Amino acid sequence: MIISNTNLNVCVNKIKMIRPGINPKSCDLNLSIDWSIEYNRTEEGNLGYTCTLNATGEMPIKFAVQGFLEGEPQIEDLKKRSEELSPLILDTCMNTMLNTVNATKNSIITINTAPEVYLNCVSGEFKN
Repeated sequence: MIISNTNLNVCVNKIKMIRPGINPKSCDLNLSIDWSIEYNRTEEGNLGYTCTLNATGEMPIKFAVQGFLEGEPQIEDLKKRSEELSPLILDTCMNTMLNTVNATKNSIITINTAPEVYLNCVSGEFKN
């Protein structure tokens, strides 16, 4: 993330997601997102954030990312630039949410069934 030529590391400590059990059939989802970002000071002295996303529509999702910003600027300077920081953190959190949803979608696996006779023969080979 670059803010007026200042490099910051956006670090993520925790991710929380509550998603529906069944994926919608449509590939094109229209989601309405309510979001908020709260800033705080971490024990290490960095600027911490909690970004909360609530998606409504075809696939309601509650998603939150907690982390901190690490860099050279002082916390006071970063707090003054929250209007500049918030859209960048929001973009990072939205991408994280979409990647997490894709990684946790239902998948189908195929198991080859073997005849019971074959299983009996194989299991007998392992006995002493």
